[in-house]
Formats: sequence, C-alpha cells, structure tokens
Amino acid sequence: MCGIAGIIDSSNSKDIININDILEILSSNIIHRGPNHTGAYQNQNHGIVNTRLSIIDLDNGNQPFYSNDKKIAVVQNGEIYNFIEVRNELIALGVTFDSHSDTEVILRAYEHYGKDFIKKLNGMFAIAIIDETHDKLFLYRDRLGVKPLYIYNKDNILLFSSEIKSFPKLTFFDKTLNQNSIYHYFHFNYIPLPGTIFKYINHLEPGHYREISLDNCNIQKDVQYWSITNTTENRNFKKEDLLENIDELFNDALKIRLRSDVGIGAFLSGGLDSSLVCAVAAKNFNQKLETFSIGFHEKKFDESTYAKRVSELFELQNNILFMDSHNVNLWNKTTYHNDQPHGDISFIPTFLISKFASEKYKVVMTGDGGDELFGGYTKYLSLAEEGFDTNSYFQNISLIHEGSEIESDLFNKKWLNNFPPNFSKCKYMEVIGLFSEKDKVNQALLFDTLQLLPGNNLVKPDKMGMAHSLEARSPLLDYRLYELLSQVPGSQKISANKETKFIMKEYAKKYLPQDIIYRQKQMFTVPIGEWFKTFLKDYLTSTINSENIKNLNIFNENILSQMADDHISGKTNYTRELRAICNLDIWLKEFGI
Repeated sequence: MCGIAGIIDSSNSKDIININDILEILSSNIIHRGPNHTGAYQNQNHGIVNTRLSIIDLDNGNQPFYSNDKKIAVVQNGEIYNFIEVRNELIALGVTFDSHSDTEVILRAYEHYGKDFIKKLNGMFAIAIIDETHDKLFLYRDRLGVKPLYIYNKDNILLFSSEIKSFPKLTFFDKTLNQNSIYHYFHFNYIPLPGTIFKYINHLEPGHYREISLDNCNIQKDVQYWSITNTTENRNFKKEDLLENIDELFNDALKIRLRSDVGIGAFLSGGLDSSLVCAVAAKNFNQKLETFSIGFHEKKFDESTYAKRVSELFELQNNILFMDSHNVNLWNKTTYHNDQPHGDISFIPTFLISKFASEKYKVVMTGDGGDELFGGYTKYLSLAEEGFDTNSYFQNISLIHEGSEIESDLFNKKWLNNFPPNFSKCKYMEVIGLFSEKDKVNQALLFDTLQLLPGNNLVKPDKMGMAHSLEARSPLLDYRLYELLSQVPGSQKISANKETKFIMKEYAKKYLPQDIIYRQKQMFTVPIGEWFKTFLKDYLTSTINSENIKNLNIFNENILSQMADDHISGKTNYTRELRAICNLDIWLKEFGI
C-alpha cells in the first residue's frame, strides 16, 4: 500500500515548473500513505513518485521498479494479491526476477504481455508506468475502484495523484469548483464519478487504463479493460451449486489477501460481512485475527456486543473503542483526508478505528463490499415490491428530490436553472442503462458498484485507513465474486418476503450461528442529527450562516435557517440535508476555497 503521483509538463512554463520540486510537493502531501520510503523517477518534462508503506518484500520492494535498460519505470499504490501465481507463470516463460515484490511482477508482466497485462492481475491498485521507448505514460485503476487515482489536466499540464489534496498546493493549480458536482452532491449525498469537486480534476474510472503521450500530455486512449457483462441473469442455477461456487471463490479471495510480510488484524462490527471474514479466516486458514471494533454509548447505534460475541465464538482477541460525542471535533480532519465533501459522517468512526488498529498493525481485513454484492441495504427492499419501478427507487435514495418543493425552496433559482431537469436522475439512468438486460434489483446493485462504492463507501477505508498508514483488504471485493453474483437473479438477493442478503445468509450458515446471521442490520453511522439539537445547536446555526455558504450563492438563506430551526425544535428531521451542507462548509474551509 502506498501513494503515487506524477506530472507531464508540455506548457514550456519553466519559470513555474520544476519537475523535481513538483514531485516533492505532490509526494509530501501523500506521505501518510507511505511513510517507509519515497522514491522518484524524472526525465525532462515528466516524472513519477511513490511513497511506500512496506507490506510485501520489506527489504527489496522500494519503488520505482525499472526495466534492465532503465527505459521503463513503474510505481503502484495497492496490492497485487495473485502476484505469486503471475510471477510463477512468468518464471515458467523464462522471465527472471530480482525481488519478491508484487511491484516487480507488474513491471515484468508489462514487459512480457504489453499494456493488456492488467487483465492478469487480481488486486486493488492504481499503477503508473512510464515507457520511454514508446513515449507513453500508462495509468491503471483496479476493477472496482478500491484504490483512487485522480487526474488534473489543464493548460498542457497533466498531474495525477492518489489524493486530491496534492494538487491545491501547487501555485498554478486552478481551484475552480465543478458546479455540476455540487448539484449532484445534494442529490446523491456524494459526488459521482468521474467528476470531482474541482472542475479540472477527474477520476480515472475503475476498470480502465489511460494511455498518455509524454511529449504533449495528450490522452491518446482510454480503455475499459473490465466490466460486468450485460446479460440476463441465470434463473436455472441450483442453489447448492451456487453456494459451492461462492464458497470456493470467497475462500480463494481470502487466501490471497492473507499474503503479507507483516501482521494482519481485522475490523469487526459484528455484522454479517466482517463476521464472515473473521470466521472463515479462523476455520479454514487457522488465522485468528485480532479484531478492532467501534462502540457507541447510544444503544441504537452500538454493535459492539455482537462483535464481542463473534470474537468469543472463534477465540479472537477483540479490542473495542467507544466513540463519544466530542469526537465530532474530528469532522474537519476527516473531511480533509476525504478530499471531497461527503454527506456520510461515518468517516469519523472509520478514522478512529483505523488509528486504533494502526497502533498494532499495518494491514486489516474488512467486510467492505458485501452489501453491494449481495444486496444488504434496506433501501433495496422497495425493489421487491410489485409496481415499484426504477424512477421510484431513484427518488427513494435521493438526498434531495429533483423537482421537489424542498429543492425549489432551498436553492437559489438562478443557480438551479443552470442544470437541465432531472440532471442527477439522468446520471443514474445513464449508469443503469448499461445493464438493460438485468432485473431491477441487480440494476440498483450495479449502480452502487459503479458509483457508490468508488465514490463513497470505498473512500472510507482507503482515505481513513491511509491517514494512519493502515492498509484495508476485503475479500468480498474480489472481482470474481461480482462477476458470479451479477448472474444471480435479484430475487435470490432480496427475497419476496423482504429479506436482504438472502443467498449470502444461506451461505453464511456454514460458518456462523443463526443469531449473528439473522440479526437486524444496523447502519454504521453517527447520531449527528440528535447532536444538532443539543450541544451542536450553535455550531449548526453558525455553519449555515457562514461566509463560505453565503459566497456559494446557491442557497436561499431564509429557507436554510428555517430548516435548521425546524430540525432543532423537532418539527422536521433534516439530518441528512443539514449534514451535507455542514460538510460542504467544512470542506471549503479545509481546502481554503
């Protein structure tokens, strides 16, 4: 696990661009991702840099890795879980290695197979390869977007980095905000890909690679090397065969993620996903992972008793950290590490548990990805209702409904008129349109796979973990599981009697007791709405009246104040709307906008 960054400068602005200085600035702002070593390569108008967190081949894994003739340089952020298998395949073909690093496997695979080598890899990664022979920079991102990669492109200067915060430190960086992203933020509760909060920064999308000229930083090719196939689900499978296939893939996914030259812990909420990871590791691999859990004094949010029960079942050491209301003071710090505004405040407990675990470990297992894979959120239940269509579902999941009274009242009409009708809904429909042959449950799950995971849910373990130099691995994010489950009908994920994760629960019976499998799901969140009514009341009032919020010129100030008053009095629950507005204000302050 590491951080990567780089630059191509074809602007001829030598008075402001010094490649060495740029690489130093870029890397200094992601040093928390890899404090063990910093290495860079530069040549004329371009360069790449890596900040390394040592996990595999501690002594010989420093980056960049170079070809024998020094014409190719490689850096990566992430882990190639199947690097042993790919390495052995290459050795059988006559390729020699100088280390046991997974990054060298990337280099040798690129040399041998060419730019499509990426299809050989199973991992979480953002990779940069400079090939001087072909005058190209190649940027790759893993299939599900577990590892981030942001690209800034303006005025013949191209920058990339694992984190957005690298860019604003540069004097030439254009801080213009992306108004489309702000609009989407207030409808999705996060900023959907490929856009970001900044106009000139975009994500490299998951499952893609980009080919860029070193001469002029022109994007020569954008290739999608992986996607879920748009085919009708298989309705003729046998349940026993499906469960066997899930078990085989999940065990292999866990096995290759247990490869490490340092110790591994685990996040354990007591929910089904993380409990299953810990149970299978203990039963099938004799890995009794030390576990770390977050507790809340508010019982409706607390899952720590379930985490303790799972730990006792499998004789795991369990460490519980209780989150108090004063921890909301971390909202600013977590927003800085997030890079973008997010309406989800559960970044704070993820930040806390990451810090807690990092005192003992560099690597933790997590249960991330299970809800999007198997249908775990209660929002999916509505899709099992007869007559509940895609349009209704989009309204159901929206933070602020497009065309609603609250939208027209809250936002300045001049600003709102900049966007076509149903702008966010069209974004949603564009994505699910890629899966026109799928049933409506799978369309919703695949939207979340393409957008919610890399845009929000996977940002938490990556950014909050790496803030403390902690790597998070989840076997439920193995792309092979997503390929398999995309062919399973939605009715096997959300049952007719409104049971979430139906097929996963059937599978989990092999490893977990009924009371863990069938307990009611709790959301991993923070009771900020209640705190807004009490000790955060003055904070809420001052935030919605801040100069940053006013200077955006997007809100009707009187309506915003009325919403806050109605929430504080208990008349109307505006937790989600106010939470998103507060976080936007925090982000503006943290990034000096």
